[in-house]
Amino acid sequence: MAAKYDFFPTPQPKNKQPKERYHARLVVERTFTNKDIAEEISKRSTIRRAEAMAVLDEMADFFLQKLGEGHAVKLAGIGTFRIRAKSPAVRSKKEVRAESIKFDGVVFRAEKKLTKRLEATKFQKVTYSKTSTDISEIEIDGRLMEYFKDHTYITTKEMQILCGLSKHTALRRLKERVEAGQLTHPGPLRSAFYFPVPGNYGVSVMQN
Repeated sequence: MAAKYDFFPTPQPKNKQPKERYHARLVVERTFTNKDIAEEISKRSTIRRAEAMAVLDEMADFFLQKLGEGHAVKLAGIGTFRIRAKSPAVRSKKEVRAESIKFDGVVFRAEKKLTKRLEATKFQKVTYSKTSTDISEIEIDGRLMEYFKDHTYITTKEMQILCGLSKHTALRRLKERVEAGQLTHPGPLRSAFYFPVPGNYGVSVMQN
């Protein structure tokens, strides 16, 4: 398996001549929850999922208590957690009161063993992009024409992959073609399937 990445425009300084620059950024495709972790633990050991869930819930309470007391919590093989504090700048230490000191986030420091192993991470470009490529309406219709030679319908995700569009843009392009009478979107409002209207994208009236 490999971590997924995509290219995003790099912001340019306002006082300089804008140039097209892109940088690679990790694309997080899924967030694993306590339920997912407990499920994996139960598969890899003799611990039942309910037991693993209970341990994870207790660990969350433990973290909250100990970090809130100003302690650091270290998980072997993972790293150390602690909180950070902030306060307004003052001229004298006597001006600082406990009430003016506020929580300023959680600091995580990974163990060297973890970072060393993660250095071997392999990367792979996502098959569909979070950002849209520069593609004309004519080119989109051409790709749909080819697509419907072998498919009876298209979904939003398939539109993303086919045309290199973000989810939002792919959905918008599909809706525009529904409004233009080129595609039909039968069924519930949230239905994922879009069908070509006969007479469009190479689909003859006789085929329907």
